[in-house]
Amino acid sequence: MENAGDVTLLLSRVRDGDGAAAGEMFDLLYPQLHGLAAAIFSSQRANHTLQPTALVNEAFLKIVKPGKDPAPWQDRAHFLAVAARAMRQILVNHARDKSAAKRGGGQDRRRLTLAEVAGPGQGRELEVLAVDEALADLSKLDPEQAQIAELRFFAGLTNKEVAEAIGRSLRTVELEWRMAKGWLAERL
Repeated sequence: MENAGDVTLLLSRVRDGDGAAAGEMFDLLYPQLHGLAAAIFSSQRANHTLQPTALVNEAFLKIVKPGKDPAPWQDRAHFLAVAARAMRQILVNHARDKSAAKRGGGQDRRRLTLAEVAGPGQGRELEVLAVDEALADLSKLDPEQAQIAELRFFAGLTNKEVAEAIGRSLRTVELEWRMAKGWLAERL
C-alpha cells in the first residue's frame, strides 16, 4: 500500500496547481480504488455495463477535473472519502438510468453485497438504490453514522482511517459504526 505521506504531499501539490501531481496520485491510489470497485462489483453479473475500471476512472475525473479549482483535501483518508461519495453517486445514477430505460421500472437494478451490514455468513444482496436510500434516511437520523457507513462501505476505510478522516476518536467511530450497521441491517 502507498505511503500516506506521499499521498498527502501529492494532494498538496494538486492544490497548488501541479497538474502532473494528479496523475501521480491516480497512479498511486489506483490499485486501492480499483480493489474497492472490484469488491463492489463482485456480486454483479459478468456482462454488467459498468465495470470497476470505468467506475474508478469516472470517479477520479469527477473529483479531479482539469481546470476545476482543486478541492482542499487534507490527506489520503479525506481524498478516499470524496472518492467513495463519487463512486456512490455514479453507481446510483447508473442504476437509476438503467431503471428508467427499462419498461416495468427497474426490473434490472444493479445489486451490491453489503456483507458487513448483513452480518457474516448471511450474504444478503442489496440493491444500489436501496443502499443509497437507506444511507439517505440514516443521514436524516444521524449524519455522522451515515458518513461512517459510506466511508466503510464505498471507500473501504478502516475505523482508524474513518476516525482520521472525520476528526473523531477511534472509539466513537467504532460505536457509531456498530449502531449504523445495526440500523442498516434492520432497514435493508
